[in-house]
Amino acid sequence: CDSEYSFVFLSSILHEFVHELFAGMKVLGCYQFRVTRNSNLFVDEEAVMNLRAKIQGELPQRHFGDAVRLEV
Repeated sequence: CDSEYSFVFLSSILHEFVHELFAGMKVLGCYQFRVTRNSNLFVDEEAVMNLRAKIQGELPQRHFGDAVRLEV
């Protein structure tokens, strides 16, 4: 590789070492998926002067919501 930096997808690393992650189990497949959760995060964008600061303040109190979508 001639460049100073090399990039690898995280999913490629997980696929390569999946047998070590689940030691003692027979891994039949490895697939990417995404779970979207209901965040219950409501912010009135017009009433807030600094939206970024408001969201950063709300995130630590937020709990994981129910799964609302699964993408495979």
